[in-house]
Amino acid sequence: MESHSAGTLLSPSTFSESSKTGSSKSADSTTKDKDQDFTKDNAASPIDLECKIQAERITKILDESINKTKLAICLPGLVKEYRTLNSILSNQHMDDLLLIFDQYDSPLFSTSLLNMGAFEDLKAGDVSLKNRLNPELGLLLYIMNSYPALKPVVEEMIDEGKPETPGLKYLLALENFRGLMVKQMEMTAAEELSMKLKTRKLEASNIKLTKKIEEHTKTLKEESENFEETMKHKAEVIASLEAELATQNRETAVKLQKKVLDSERQMVLATRAHLVKNEMLKEEEAESREVYENLLKVHLLEEKNLRARRLKVETQLLSWLQKYDVEMADKQVELDEFTEKYEEEMRKCKELEDQIAEQDKEYIPLMAEREAEYHEEMTQKMQKFLQEHAARVIQNAWREVLANRAEKKKLKKLLKKMQAAEEKKGGKK
Repeated sequence: MESHSAGTLLSPSTFSESSKTGSSKSADSTTKDKDQDFTKDNAASPIDLECKIQAERITKILDESINKTKLAICLPGLVKEYRTLNSILSNQHMDDLLLIFDQYDSPLFSTSLLNMGAFEDLKAGDVSLKNRLNPELGLLLYIMNSYPALKPVVEEMIDEGKPETPGLKYLLALENFRGLMVKQMEMTAAEELSMKLKTRKLEASNIKLTKKIEEHTKTLKEESENFEETMKHKAEVIASLEAELATQNRETAVKLQKKVLDSERQMVLATRAHLVKNEMLKEEEAESREVYENLLKVHLLEEKNLRARRLKVETQLLSWLQKYDVEMADKQVELDEFTEKYEEEMRKCKELEDQIAEQDKEYIPLMAEREAEYHEEMTQKMQKFLQEHAARVIQNAWREVLANRAEKKKLKKLLKKMQAAEEKKGGKK
């Protein structure tokens, strides 16, 4: 593993392969540079040709730096995407990556000689970040950089990343630096000279505008002084108007006092007239009281009779209402109970229907597969049972045949013995 990593780190194809997998943004901006053919322009000077070659080389180096920076930023995320790496990388490179991951996560258990110094520091209690870094991470970056298929994954992770992270800020600064470098290298001497001339023109116009601003500032100051003078004049006018207002207030106070005295005199005369009217109204009040008392007696009797009728009607109505309320309360309780039961049953039914629908999606194919397996299994068991049954039947029949043969042999032997015994008896006679 050490010899392989050293060989890959010193591989001369690193620049060419990494330049092929540059960032999409830098590749799009350098398409025109790559499409140019410098051999066609025979009239170009060697210095210009060398400058263009150096510009292309610097652009490729910057593209490679941007690509490797993106890969380094996305490395923690790519480490977690084991399926993606396994589908793109080869088996040998996956084994190398897994070994490097193990060494990075637990340097104490690494077999690499490069971690022996860190091993001593870790045993001494130093768990800083430098003792968790592994030199073979360079090999990890080289392996991932050698696969162009990882480029879309890295670009997607960069697009989804937060711009507040320091890594992405550095990447944006590097891409801006590359754009400025390309723009500066594409600029000719004539363009640079024209830009300087434009700058000088802008400086001259800036001086003219500064003078105009100073002139306008002076005019503004003069106008402000004139405005202050007008404000002072208006303040004097306001003071004179306030004095006139005070004199008018005093005059109105005198007039108001006169009107108050006249109104008091008229009020005394009106009070006397009201006293006379009050005596007359008292007499009318006494007469109306007598009439009122007589009417009140009559009305009280009528009211008593009406109250008795009203009490009777209200009592009867109240009893009917109480009976109605009791019956309706019982019916409402029953209705609420039935409604709750109905809603609960409907909710359970809906949940069961949803569960059955979800289970049907998952279990109908499984049940069909199990049914086929069960059918096949039962068919095999039936065939096996029939074979065993046929074997038993055949064995039983064969046993009976053997038993019959044995009995026949025994009968033959007995017959022979009996015949032999009879022959002996006949010989003796």
